[in-house]
Amino acid sequence: MFLPFLQEICEPQTWLEDRVYILLRHLGMEQPEQIDLHLLCETYGIEIIEISGRSRAHEHPTMHNHYVIAVDDRLEPAYQRVKIAHELGHLLLHEGVQPQSTTWMIDWQESQANHFAEHLLLPFFMMSPLLTDCSRYDAPALLAQRFTVPLSLAERRFDRVLARLHARGVPVFW
Repeated sequence: MFLPFLQEICEPQTWLEDRVYILLRHLGMEQPEQIDLHLLCETYGIEIIEISGRSRAHEHPTMHNHYVIAVDDRLEPAYQRVKIAHELGHLLLHEGVQPQSTTWMIDWQESQANHFAEHLLLPFFMMSPLLTDCSRYDAPALLAQRFTVPLSLAERRFDRVLARLHARGVPVFW
């Protein structure tokens, strides 16, 4: 019943969403299990290391034009994925050193990196086939499990699906 509408909402609606989807498809990532952040980072010369401390991205200490994403090893794998995707967003989208920026610029960059991570980890075009035979109440847990993300992120992303359906005039009471 919702399949045509779910397919419609999969179309990118922002520049960032479009760029992320192009990147995923270019790398042949069409299914949730194929979203390989290590492969994606390797493509850009970014090394992922685990540390005991705050996750962050920085220039590689010994290799010119290479970068490092240091992810907190105390985090669960789903939360590590979010941190890696967020930091990758910073590396691909932003230049300069954040502490030297204004507060509003830092807030904007953080928001953009968060949106990048959402589009990368839970792309709508991969979500919609999973939602066709799933109840509204089971959807967030299913998405969290299939995409290996925290439930809170899956809930937030699913709310965006519902908002897009609602904007098209589709009743979202399934």
